[in-house]
Amino acid sequence: MLKAIIFDMDGVLVDSMSYHAQAVQNIFDQIGVKMDKQDIFEREGERTVDIVTYLIEKETGDASGYDIHDIVDRYIREFNRIVELKVFDGLRECLLSMNNDFRMCVVSGSDRPIVHDIIAREFPDIFEILVSADDVERGKPHPEPYLTAVEKLGIAKDECLVVENAPMGVESAKKAGLCCIAVPTYLDSEKLSKADLVLQDHRELVDYLLKLGPSSAACPYSPKS
Repeated sequence: MLKAIIFDMDGVLVDSMSYHAQAVQNIFDQIGVKMDKQDIFEREGERTVDIVTYLIEKETGDASGYDIHDIVDRYIREFNRIVELKVFDGLRECLLSMNNDFRMCVVSGSDRPIVHDIIAREFPDIFEILVSADDVERGKPHPEPYLTAVEKLGIAKDECLVVENAPMGVESAKKAGLCCIAVPTYLDSEKLSKADLVLQDHRELVDYLLKLGPSSAACPYSPKS
């Protein structure tokens, strides 16, 4: 039976990816490296350090001459400076109503300061466990982030349900052996086809979550391997 729901953060809980992309763009403009914002959306869910390394290597062919961790630190400060958070309609109230029936967890590719700040501000007293990019050695699409969450929850994989919105996140959840539903936020739904169920939008996601109860199966449909 379903005991825990594990949420990605950016694009699932909060509409924030445009600010992540703009923050990276602003820092890359400062260091004189060109980038395509679409790459941020395509690689959503990866650790920032991995995205930054990829973007620099894509443009210059070699990231060894750049202080990646300094760039990430500057990006975090820039994101905090420009971000205007918006929780998706109905989601906060939905999670509050479910909090007595299920354990709640966040698994995000964002850096720890951003994850902890957003969850503390927008979802206080809802999430029991937070797994950020800084809590794992290998980020999405590797299964480590979701395996870490399951280990911290101390329950079986078939007692967890993952909610994702990005291909990297879906791949990570499925490699971890978890049931995953997906909602398209910034990419076409076809790119989420590896999920066990793809919903149309956040309104349908809220409706789906509100129908879950303590006796629900974690994956009431045929799970994809």
